[in-house]
Amino acid sequence: YFDDKKILMKVLRNVNFLLILLFSLSCTTPKQKQPIIERLDVDAFEAKLNTLNNAFLIDVRTPSEYKSGHIDGATNIDFNQVDQMKVAFEKLDHNQPMLIYCAAGGRSNKTRILMAEMGFTQVYELSTGMSGWDAAGKPVSLK
Repeated sequence: YFDDKKILMKVLRNVNFLLILLFSLSCTTPKQKQPIIERLDVDAFEAKLNTLNNAFLIDVRTPSEYKSGHIDGATNIDFNQVDQMKVAFEKLDHNQPMLIYCAAGGRSNKTRILMAEMGFTQVYELSTGMSGWDAAGKPVSLK
């Protein structure tokens, strides 16, 4: 009787250990990749523009500002039309790299924060905006 009780206690301890181990493993979640939400200077922004695969370039200035000169390939999504901007952002692939800019960095900084809150995983903002881009002698499109 005594040996049977010892064996039974060992088995129960092992079962308890396994149950605790299984429970603790089931409570862990796989590590999610941290979003990349960055403000970049002109050269770093241009490097991202030239090296990121499938990046989407967004100019958040007004349509008249956009028409006066923008970075080639940019899509104009007006920051001042915030409801329309949010609708447009919902339609975008939130895992696609996003490059954003405005005139001087104010609107694009707010847009960067909004995009992070909306779940975008890669957002790169031109901290000095179009004025910094132009001052650095980078190409400007009128198309």
